[in-house]
Amino acid sequence: MKLSLAAMVTLVGLSLLGCGGPALEDTMGPEAEARTVSQFGTCTATCAGGSSVSCTGTTCSSTDNQGVTCDGVFKGCASSCGGLPSCNLYSNQKCTTPNATKACCNPTTQRPDSLLCSGSVTSGYRWLYY
Repeated sequence: MKLSLAAMVTLVGLSLLGCGGPALEDTMGPEAEARTVSQFGTCTATCAGGSSVSCTGTTCSSTDNQGVTCDGVFKGCASSCGGLPSCNLYSNQKCTTPNATKACCNPTTQRPDSLLCSGSVTSGYRWLYY
């Protein structure tokens, strides 16, 4: 009787191990741009300022300084720009006042940045990173 009970406990234990396991964590090396997990797992992206954002799902992907997507739902890194417009809205656009600056949010670092109105009278002035 004890032998059959031990065999049954072993069989149940082995079957439970085969049915599941810990969720896969998406860890990215510094050389990785983006990574996708195609099983149930957790993806984490490192964000500006040392923060991070994570999600769990059947299919997920992560890109550092941007965010994570799980089962088609994107969750972006929190911006530390306090409502500033993206620098991409103005970068390389025409401007009229030489040496003027414009506060904006750097889309890569998600940190405040500035653009400078620079150029010449003959070539025209444009908003440029400085």
